Amino acid sequence: MSEAAGYGELSRALLRLAIPAASTGLLETLVFLADRVMLGRYSQEALASMHVQGPVIWSLFSVFMGVCVGSVSVVARSVGARDLATSRAASRSTVALAAGSGAVVALGAWVATPWLVAWVGPESPEIGALSVTYLRIALFGFPGLFVATAAAMVLGAAGDTRTPFAVAGVTNLVNVALNQLLIFGAAPIGLPALGVAGAAIAGVIAFTLQAALLLRVLRRSGSPVCIRGETYQAPITREILRVSSPVLVERVVFHLGYLGYAAVISRMGALVMAGHQALLTLEAVCFLTAQGFGVATAALVGQSLGRRDVAGARRAGLLGAGLSAAVLTALGLVIWWSGPLTLRAFVAREQGPEAAEQLIQAGLVALPLLALSQPFMAVGAVLCDALRGAGATRPPLVVTLVGSLAIRIPLVIGLGLIAGGGTAAVWTASALDWAVRAALALAIFVGPGWTRVSVRTSPCADEAGAVEGAASS
Repeated sequence: MSEAAGYGELSRALLRLAIPAASTGLLETLVFLADRVMLGRYSQEALASMHVQGPVIWSLFSVFMGVCVGSVSVVARSVGARDLATSRAASRSTVALAAGSGAVVALGAWVATPWLVAWVGPESPEIGALSVTYLRIALFGFPGLFVATAAAMVLGAAGDTRTPFAVAGVTNLVNVALNQLLIFGAAPIGLPALGVAGAAIAGVIAFTLQAALLLRVLRRSGSPVCIRGETYQAPITREILRVSSPVLVERVVFHLGYLGYAAVISRMGALVMAGHQALLTLEAVCFLTAQGFGVATAALVGQSLGRRDVAGARRAGLLGAGLSAAVLTALGLVIWWSGPLTLRAFVAREQGPEAAEQLIQAGLVALPLLALSQPFMAVGAVLCDALRGAGATRPPLVVTLVGSLAIRIPLVIGLGLIAGGGTAAVWTASALDWAVRAALALAIFVGPGWTRVSVRTSPCADEAGAVEGAASS
């Protein structure tokens, strides 16, 4: 097969995986968007409270879900090597790790909720109380959220991104319907308006349903990631944790930085908080699309290395980053163009014309920066996912350390809090952070080091049986 033909086949395989994965991200954004828009129309305080619980939930979930990320490399390489026993053992271990992590994190965070809110939140007692209410309800959905994410992770690593997409479609429709019903109430049936509590309850129900549906899929015999059976392979679990450990450190660093970033913004006033939250909701469409491309790219990179095809792994990573950059650039331009209309969706019902215009203007000044940062976000996020899919989880840690601690936090403090730059300063810091991450990730990926990473994919193998990435092409 010619190089051009091989590249074309790889492109088609990437798109077959990326389109459902990216669509799943967009469906997940629908829940995020529905929460914010509906709460914004319920009250500005309700929307502002999402600036507190949103980063807390995202950080807790993302950090502790990091213990399972190593399964992407183990499963993908095993599938590429046609080692079904290992891919199934890894899938069982991943789901078990996710369930345990979700339960432990939920319990610990429930106890610590007042301290978490006080750390991240503003001095407003009303916003703080709303945040505590939302968090303490939403945490009951963490076991379901962790299990659903783990199930989608192993399915994606095996090359099935359509099933998580279909399940997400069902659960997101349920979530949106419940949001409308529980946030605003239904007088004809005597259901009161629950506000932020209603949004949290809707999320718990949706995540639990999503986990149940995906677990049913994973129990199908014949699947390379079937979790039926009682065989526990401790070496596989240890290998997942070994590969995941740098990811866990990376996410701790990133999210401590992000929570600090959110804490700085919360001290810049309710208007900046609400404007930033509205823009963050719009950017989520782009970020989750990039994550979809990252899922597809990581799977193909890992499977290629399982077949000892280093050149194919490199092509998959660069192609995934390029396609993601093109799509996110287009999305960023659409968001910029539609900004004046879209931002009005976040205006609360009781806000007067002057307050509404202030919120819209706070968002509009930063829209060009949001659009500008999208191709950098795409390249940085997808190439880091490609490295993780290869099992090279340390380089993304370096990228995160530089971007989060050396770029984003100092800039938002200097430009935003000290210089009073408002939402424009916040998004300048974000754009420069992503630009630096993209440059670092690209420099690492075009080098040879990551292709030499070794990942053990045989439950009973010794070091001689480990599946290794070939030497650089």
